[in-house]
Amino acid sequence: MGLNLGASAPQAPEAPLVNTTKLRSPCFEQFGVPDEKTGENTVLSRKNGESNLDDRFLRYQMQSAAKYILPKFRVGICLRHLITPNGGVDLFKHRQTQRAFYGGLMVCGSVWVCPVCASKISERRRQELKTAFKAHLDAGGYCTMVTLTFSHTARDKLDDLLQALSKAMLLFRRGKRYNNFRKEIGLVGSIRAFEITYGANGWHPHIHLLLMHDVEIQSWDWATMEDKLYSMWSGACAKNGLDTSREHGLKMHDAAEASQYIGKWGDLMDKRWGTDSEMTKANIKKGRGGSMTPFDFLRVIVEDGDLEYEGKYEEYAKATKGKQQLVWSPGLKDRYLIEDKTDEEVATEKVEEADLLGTLDWQDWRYILRNDLRFKLLKEIEEHGYETGLLNIGINKKFTDQNDQ
Repeated sequence: MGLNLGASAPQAPEAPLVNTTKLRSPCFEQFGVPDEKTGENTVLSRKNGESNLDDRFLRYQMQSAAKYILPKFRVGICLRHLITPNGGVDLFKHRQTQRAFYGGLMVCGSVWVCPVCASKISERRRQELKTAFKAHLDAGGYCTMVTLTFSHTARDKLDDLLQALSKAMLLFRRGKRYNNFRKEIGLVGSIRAFEITYGANGWHPHIHLLLMHDVEIQSWDWATMEDKLYSMWSGACAKNGLDTSREHGLKMHDAAEASQYIGKWGDLMDKRWGTDSEMTKANIKKGRGGSMTPFDFLRVIVEDGDLEYEGKYEEYAKATKGKQQLVWSPGLKDRYLIEDKTDEEVATEKVEEADLLGTLDWQDWRYILRNDLRFKLLKEIEEHGYETGLLNIGINKKFTDQNDQ
């Protein structure tokens, strides 16, 4: 499976990597007013090459694009279908941030394909990692992050790469040599984060492995330790049909100093990374150095209206379905008193201190969905209040002054 990662990256081709197709039908949330001269939505305008999209609006837009591309995936029902048939949709307002949000709706809980769920889940995972990371360092422990990758080409299918990577990862951490390494550093536990990007050389899946250990790796032992691990990793790759290089195949990072690196899940918008985010946000961060994340595929659709990466996003969604993105070694969460919850449980729970503003019936909710008003309603409520917000989007209700009852 192909090109050596140490080789210089080829120049990007003038033509797109895949066929460009204009969006066949509208799939975006409403927000803003189209410009009278250009007809373009002012919210989608660019300044100095950068989009001025509100980050939450962008997530809703991208979720709609994902629904359009993946009609058979659960992302299509996320924040659309009622939990109780013919029931109601609750509207809340966060007391601290004053942001409005919905209750009573199904969520997909997919950290892979849903920008809305991924944002909430990754923030929760970031806090969990931050808690464990700090507790371990405060107790006198040490953290080291190992990044594992391999060579690939544009011809490789993502599903084939993931299967080979999974087998190589199992083999890498099996046997006498790895057990000796565990004992040498006093390994307490590990956290594995799985990241996928896409570039001129095709799909680029790789692993970030955070090692929490009791014995410090001295500076003079660093290169030797890295060589030992690379020998194990390259052997595991070779036995599973993968090529790798010493220069790029394995990198070790002192996690105490890499507090700007270990949180790669990132956010939908550019932000300064922290140690707690690199492990938890890789799939939704913006690509760098010419590479793209799968959520960048959705950004292209939202900002340009092109389905250039529709097929690649679908391939990615199918290949990652059912896979875990962040895996803690057995007993590690219990050690740091972190409650073990699934991604779907995290996406569903409401932990914010918020006030219930009101409840919409299913007819009103159907009107909102048909007119792509999910985000616009939230924004109207935040800026003008619950009653005026409903009126502004076309829901005419008779509100009763509770003081007159």
